[in-house]
Amino acid sequence: MKAQVWLSADVSRRLRAIAARTGLEPEQILAQLSDRVRMNDDGALTVDTFTPR
Repeated sequence: MKAQVWLSADVSRRLRAIAARTGLEPEQILAQLSDRVRMNDDGALTVDTFTPR
């Protein structure tokens, strides 16, 4: 499966900063995030708090 994600400039900057601190690529952090996505009963997507590894 392939997904495209369009991020705002602010979110993109924060993602790159997190990646730099963790030594990961931004794509790796997004992949970890996607592993933790779940759908609520109302159909909204949520991600519990996590620490990139």
